[in-house]
Amino acid sequence: MRIATTLALAAIGVLSAATPCAAQSGAVLLAQNSSSVSKSTVSPRRLSPPESPAVQPSSEDTTAREEVAPPPPQQRAVVRTQQIRPVSPQQVAPQHIYARPTLSTPPAGTAPAASSPSEFSSAERLLDWVSNYRDRPEYWKVPDAVHAMRDHGLFKDEEQRWFCAGFIAGVLGTNPNDGPGLIPRMFPMPPKEQEVIIRAIAYSGRPDWQDLLTKNADKMPLRQPLIEDFINGRRPTLQKLGLELGGAQAVYAHWGYYAATGQHEPVIRILPALQWSKGASEEGFFGKLTSGWGSTAKNLDMVTTGGTAKWTLASYAERDRDLINLYRSEVPNQPEEIAKPLNDVIKAAELFEAEKIRKEQYGAIEDAERQQLTAEAGMSKGMTAGSIAIATGCMAATALGQAQIAVPCVIGGALYSGAAKLSR
Repeated sequence: MRIATTLALAAIGVLSAATPCAAQSGAVLLAQNSSSVSKSTVSPRRLSPPESPAVQPSSEDTTAREEVAPPPPQQRAVVRTQQIRPVSPQQVAPQHIYARPTLSTPPAGTAPAASSPSEFSSAERLLDWVSNYRDRPEYWKVPDAVHAMRDHGLFKDEEQRWFCAGFIAGVLGTNPNDGPGLIPRMFPMPPKEQEVIIRAIAYSGRPDWQDLLTKNADKMPLRQPLIEDFINGRRPTLQKLGLELGGAQAVYAHWGYYAATGQHEPVIRILPALQWSKGASEEGFFGKLTSGWGSTAKNLDMVTTGGTAKWTLASYAERDRDLINLYRSEVPNQPEEIAKPLNDVIKAAELFEAEKIRKEQYGAIEDAERQQLTAEAGMSKGMTAGSIAIATGCMAATALGQAQIAVPCVIGGALYSGAAKLSR
């Protein structure tokens, strides 16, 4: 009896010991199967069973696999949503809208960048920007440039004022959609200087230039007479302005339009003035002077206009070499009195000798002045025309960065004006 009781107790102990082991083994198998399912989600290549029986994983291996296993589907969705959450504008580093200076228009959907304070900080920097405008047509900066032109005194000088008007006109004329929006930003502008804006609109060549003048007339109440003169045809547009009437100022306006557009038409309109320059026909030129052709202020203005045209044509072509090809193509189409001085311009531009033409034309103007001083026009008009003539070409040369040409011209004009005052 005692032996049977002992055997029964031993069997019960063995059974109780086997039960936790079986449970532990089942847990290990369950973890292994769960890990296999997780692996199949991440790497489909492990779906095929291994060739040899798998080794029973230990408890340490099972723990490691559970740590690197991917999160449940709901948790994965949350993580994915966080990854594609848009970044707020404050987290984006500031960028330059115009990374490339050669953009002709602002990028779509962005506001145009304003000009930097230093861009127009001096007349030299302003004119450098103007001279390079065709390569970088940043038309949205033109209103700031207009205010800088006024601040630097470019509107006070007659030649410079007409050049600026032509340049602004070219910008307005070649931007049919954006041009009208530039005009209100050019104000406020003092009434006297508003003439530049009025001429720019009228000279733009736009089919709606009259409407633009009317729409902006309320900003220029003191300039209504000038606005009405243009609208009613009492003053011609630049395209209809003959050089006999416009004189040297019209030459500058044409160069301003060319600086903004690169169009050849304004340059071709300058060519007829060459017939009044020295060199068109040497004997005929001085014969006209001695016979009375240069005895009136009007004819002296024509000599000045011809000299302005010849020098600026040469000085511009020194830097813009494409103009030389334009001149060559025009020689066969011009009469002799224009073709001959045009050939002189071509030769001077090719050899970079525009300064010789300036001296030549200055001498011709001096000869015309001496003739006028003996005529009824009087000394006052002769001296005035002379001071304007010496300043001829300054703006054209400076706008192309040719300060070495403009400086002696400006100095000469100042000295001549002083001498004229002393002679009175």
